Amino acid sequence: MRYLKPFVALLLSSGCLRAQSTPPAPARAASDSNPMDSIRRLPGYRPAHDTLPLLSDARIATLPAAERAAWTAYVERSRATRARDTAAMNAELRAAGAAKMTRAAYAHDFSVEKWMTPQWFAGDSARAMGESILSYQAPNGGWSKHVDFTKGLRARGQSYFGESTEWSWISTIDNASTTSEMEFLALLDAVRPDPRYRQAFLRGLSYLAEAQLPTGCWPQVYPLMGSYHDAATFNDDATVHVLELMRDVASGETAPFVPADERARADSALSRGVECLVNSQYVFGGQRQAWGQQHDPVTLQPVAARSYELESQTPQESANILRFLMSLRAPGPRVVTAVHAGAAWLKKTQLHGYSYRFDTGLRAEPGAGPLWARLTELGTDRPIFSNRDGVKLYDWSQLTDRRTGYGWYTYAPANALKRYDSWSRKHPK
Repeated sequence: MRYLKPFVALLLSSGCLRAQSTPPAPARAASDSNPMDSIRRLPGYRPAHDTLPLLSDARIATLPAAERAAWTAYVERSRATRARDTAAMNAELRAAGAAKMTRAAYAHDFSVEKWMTPQWFAGDSARAMGESILSYQAPNGGWSKHVDFTKGLRARGQSYFGESTEWSWISTIDNASTTSEMEFLALLDAVRPDPRYRQAFLRGLSYLAEAQLPTGCWPQVYPLMGSYHDAATFNDDATVHVLELMRDVASGETAPFVPADERARADSALSRGVECLVNSQYVFGGQRQAWGQQHDPVTLQPVAARSYELESQTPQESANILRFLMSLRAPGPRVVTAVHAGAAWLKKTQLHGYSYRFDTGLRAEPGAGPLWARLTELGTDRPIFSNRDGVKLYDWSQLTDRRTGYGWYTYAPANALKRYDSWSRKHPK
């Protein structure tokens, strides 16, 4: 949890907090307008196709007996949770005399920001946002995404999701959803204790425990949504966000109200998750390398997601996995081996002589770098790209409908490698 430690230190040094007399920093601007509404109306727009089902009944039936039992139980729990969730919404719709959900107010994302100080959390804006977050917690205990929590409480029959009126993404760890709401409630409770904040946090913790795959990582969406959403998801650091939360809960650094048995449960989830990270590291030619955006939930091999997110390794997510593994206080031998191998791969795949901006793209610039391609081809480490048609390209300049609006290059591994320099001296090969 990125801001919890400095927040707690400031809280302890400030003594008895009072609501600040000056207005708090304004919340990130958000709008009810969903950008996808206009994107879908563009000429030639076509949605990115999904991949084949990863957890079909037919596939699970082919697994060895022990694995088959674990996966069968997991999928059955998911279906039961989804049934309870949708039944609860149907009851709301009947009570409201409505036939269909209304969409939640849209915001691109939600996170705990640096300007959310202890003084801000003591004020009315934080309290109002906390009430909104409580109202958007789904029956399963998680949260969806793209919701503007500054727009007030969720209404009866209103979706938990801000992008459409379909039952989708309920709930998810994508875009740091669920973990960010839990972090906010823990910080709010530290300033203005409220049993409802603590209960919601514990429900979120139970949700994450239930969502953990038998192989130890997390799917992007749970209850399961099908397609690539069921993969072990590292894209946008989804699994890493959960593991950071579990690490801090287990150590007592986050949410001191969590009972001892739940801390032990978080510690177990953390151990299984770390094991999944190590087991997921891609191996080529007998050498450990890095990680993809998502991996098959059963075999833990890299898989494709949206049509332009091809089967690959990804330096950006790999760098953040390494940063997490290097944060562990007592890494075991397998973790140490994984970190050294991942850092070596990042050093090997760095590029020089180019600069990149999300809005304008790639350009040659002598002396610039290092930077890394977002996706690299398995086996060759060549940068790869794709438009929505899913055709693999090796030249960024050949992109058309996906040239902008997606981060094809990243600088993130540079910070991970700086951290590795000091970490490696304490943990030699």
